[in-house]
Amino acid sequence: MKVVLVAPNSSAHTVTPPLGLGYLAACVQQRGHEVALLDLARRRMGAEGGVRELALLEPDLIGISILSTAYLPARELITAIKQKMPSVPLVIGGPHVTAVPDDALKNLGVPLGIIGEAELVFPQVVDALAAGRSPDGELSSLCRLVGDEVSCSRRSPFIDDLDSLPFPAWELMDPRTYPDLPHQLLSRKFPVGSVMTSRGCPFDCTFCASTTLWGKKWRTRSPENVVDEIEMLVKDYQVQEIHFEDDNFTLKRSHAAAICEEILRRGLDIVWSTPNGVRIDSLDDDLLDLMRRSGCYALGFGIESGSQEVLDINHKRLNLEKVAGKVEMVKSHGIETNGFFIIGLPGETVDTIKETISFALKVPFDRANFGLLAPLPGSAIFQEQVLDRSRNGAIDYKTFNYFTPFPMGDLDARQLNRWQRRSVLRFYGRPHQMWHLLRNTRPGQVKEILKALISYSN
Repeated sequence: MKVVLVAPNSSAHTVTPPLGLGYLAACVQQRGHEVALLDLARRRMGAEGGVRELALLEPDLIGISILSTAYLPARELITAIKQKMPSVPLVIGGPHVTAVPDDALKNLGVPLGIIGEAELVFPQVVDALAAGRSPDGELSSLCRLVGDEVSCSRRSPFIDDLDSLPFPAWELMDPRTYPDLPHQLLSRKFPVGSVMTSRGCPFDCTFCASTTLWGKKWRTRSPENVVDEIEMLVKDYQVQEIHFEDDNFTLKRSHAAAICEEILRRGLDIVWSTPNGVRIDSLDDDLLDLMRRSGCYALGFGIESGSQEVLDINHKRLNLEKVAGKVEMVKSHGIETNGFFIIGLPGETVDTIKETISFALKVPFDRANFGLLAPLPGSAIFQEQVLDRSRNGAIDYKTFNYFTPFPMGDLDARQLNRWQRRSVLRFYGRPHQMWHLLRNTRPGQVKEILKALISYSN
């Protein structure tokens, strides 16, 4: 059977290989099926072009992974597929389907969906359809749309042995074919390879969907397995920079240290960063020295707010009093720092936003991101502020990005937009920060960075 896995287009300024589909592709290949991967985001291609490309590939089965931030283009694509290729079976999955399977299957009109980690389930679905039969009703993590009702079987347990998974099918998403627009837009070298060394998060921040998607148990790949993949990316695809995309790369010090030591032991000439961020309170001098020597040049930190009260309301377990000292310690090792902030969290007021701006200016961050709150499906905020309010109406997915305001409390949309703009202008209006941004921008990234800055001003 020929399976085509599709990543829908999105409005994101960054474009990175879809790791989830890469893992799925490799697992389906192990069962002897032919797999192609169509990344419409990489080609900035909408529904019409996507269907044309799909028709050329002549799939027997189409699988689509849906991010909530790309729900609207995914819906357009699925509508076009059903019109132009109605005889081809369609299966959907990914973070959005995992978080809201009923809403996804009903509103997209797709009969089959998979929730949770799909690496063990999706190949069984492919086997069944290849044999001309419906997937077994006892199969876990499978959702079906029958009439107007969605029923889901018991969700599969999370995969404990991550080393048991094959590497993503990198031959289907060659890093050299991607634009120079990696996660967080900036990089030092090209090509860039994205790697996940762990899954799961023990924390319960109200704005994050990680525990819904990956569970609370933190699971890791072995350092040898991780660096085997890095070494393969370097040798086979000439990758020069690695982005560790974990939610919690440094959660366990020994895990991060062992990966750094293995990189050094093998003499891999790479640089690396953590664009998804790390827990700033997990770092110490010895670990930072090891990270720097193994190629680390930048670390991101999810600070979220400069108000301790807002952090506490949103279950962000972070002591703001310790942040400045930690940032200075990181910079003393020659590692760049990037602070991530969210404007519009529950408990936010004009005064707490001012606290956030003041905090970002006071702490010596090299860069800072100020995104508006996105009520991501699977997060506590989505459950309380979106689902519980929309029992009798449709969900407005236009707000599922980091530039469209999602007003709560006393702040309206205009105020949120204005304060987001003000945050960016205050931070990057300083000559040192603007020079740092320009100096570290590669030629292929200039246009998209300008577009991102314009997004803040609209």
